[in-house]
Amino acid sequence: MTPVDKEEPATSSTSQSPNSFENVFCAICGDKATGKHYGALSCDGCKGFFRRTIRKHHSYVCRFGEKCQVDKAKRNSCRKCRFDVCIRKGMKRDAVQTERDRIRPLNVFLNGKLTEDPLLETLQRAEQATRGLRTTVITKTSEARKQATTVDVTDSMNQQLRLMVEWAKMLEGFIRVDCITQAALLRHFSAQHLVMCAAFRSIHLSDAVWLTNETCLHKDSPKIPDMNRVAERIIDQVTTPMRQLHMSEIEYIALKAITFFDPLAKGISSESHGDVEDMRQKILEAFERHVRFSSPHKDMPLRFANLLLLLPPMLAISRDLVEDVQLAKLFGLASIDDLMLELMLPNEKSVGSDKGESPLTGQQ
Repeated sequence: MTPVDKEEPATSSTSQSPNSFENVFCAICGDKATGKHYGALSCDGCKGFFRRTIRKHHSYVCRFGEKCQVDKAKRNSCRKCRFDVCIRKGMKRDAVQTERDRIRPLNVFLNGKLTEDPLLETLQRAEQATRGLRTTVITKTSEARKQATTVDVTDSMNQQLRLMVEWAKMLEGFIRVDCITQAALLRHFSAQHLVMCAAFRSIHLSDAVWLTNETCLHKDSPKIPDMNRVAERIIDQVTTPMRQLHMSEIEYIALKAITFFDPLAKGISSESHGDVEDMRQKILEAFERHVRFSSPHKDMPLRFANLLLLLPPMLAISRDLVEDVQLAKLFGLASIDDLMLELMLPNEKSVGSDKGESPLTGQQ
């Protein structure tokens, strides 16, 4: 099937359905093409690479005489040669440069009904499926609104981390990267996940964090002084701004995925770095379109920027949370299971645990 020549304003790709390109391959690396992007048939990986290169004014140098092989397996090995192939195959710089000024929402009307961005819908389905698994993970709950103890807090964290791993397994961008990168993403995100989930789950409260086992960690809890400090920061620096910004569930889900796919996560393999960065970019673009064009609060000044500004305090609080877990382990204050140890304290695993199967990769 011959692809159309005119690029769509929002994505600079063909307007035909993805099924039109089932047997068409990327002109740059040979991977499966998803459309005509910036003037050439290409995959999403090469599309994102070319866009970032132009937007960030990157300049590359080849160390091997500009004769590197560019294919699906080695496309991240030499950026100079990959970019040169993009240009030779017809990608145009000006198509990227003018794209910024032509962003439009991808929502479309089908049978009179507004349809959400497909990527955001995929994230929603993963979130809903994870909730369905909640009853298999959370086997012990406490009395609702009961004041949480140290054991309650640790149990809730263990439960939430298991749900996080199951959630990640439902994301296409996670499945297609190698095991080393998967483990790196989970470790990097684990503490931030706990903070983000606790904050959004507590958006209807003003003085406490509502845990997954239905207990509450109050600001002024005298029994858990260290966690009390973390709870206070979650409420004041994350939950309260979420409430003030009228943060919706779809925005929470998208922001969670943006945080998860972090190309700066320690331990990501060089082969998967580009895929992680591309995935984050796609989710970020979908998130921005939703906030600016679809949200009932789209007219709120600087709302998109303020939603992104939730990320720095969440990262800072997550670091304090890891310190509290370290103290709890050191003084034997709570039960730290193998998964929490692997995710939050990977450098403190015992010698014996290294000989066993990893709870993240299932490998020894």
